Amino acid sequence: MGKSMRSVEDRYLHGDLDFEAAVREVTGTDIDRAFFAQIVHGLSEKNPAGLALSEHDAALLTEAGFVTDPAAATAARVGRDIRMQNLVHSSLSVADAAERLGVTTARVRQRLTEGTLWVFTSGRNRLLPPAQFTASGAVPHLDQVLPLLGKELHPLTVQALLTEPQPSLIVEGRAVSIVAWLTGSAGSAADIAQAADVITAAGWESA
Repeated sequence: MGKSMRSVEDRYLHGDLDFEAAVREVTGTDIDRAFFAQIVHGLSEKNPAGLALSEHDAALLTEAGFVTDPAAATAARVGRDIRMQNLVHSSLSVADAAERLGVTTARVRQRLTEGTLWVFTSGRNRLLPPAQFTASGAVPHLDQVLPLLGKELHPLTVQALLTEPQPSLIVEGRAVSIVAWLTGSAGSAADIAQAADVITAAGWESA
């Protein structure tokens, strides 16, 4: 089988890809060595078996039977850090969001205060993840459910909540994400309420 037909994992295990190249191919993001150095530094500060995981990651490991496996805990930590780095790199600044929406930065800040746009802080930067935007504006009707997001929710949890299929949101027999559900909706009260219920339930689970 040619290299192009083999999985990234297989090519990495056989030495055809180094770790950075494998991550780049899987994520589509060119993550620099400085970021990986941060991960190494974080792992060196404590035993991998004692690494703190999010409740979501811990639950996944428990279901998979990896609770006592230090390698699984380390992999979960690294995977989470890479996903977070991807989110940071792909998110919009306040100025970028204003340009995308065709409004002033003051209006964007007002919407951030209202909770009708989703923002998180990375260092000194306020970043707006791209899931809430279309190519030329905002995802329709999302502003009506974003204020329900719990302030304690981790950015990766919110990202998954908005972009991954939700069992209660069914279109033509298959589950769709909140973003897809609202994009395809005419904005009826019932449709928005169903999306709102998903967000409210996520808040209950994290409490």
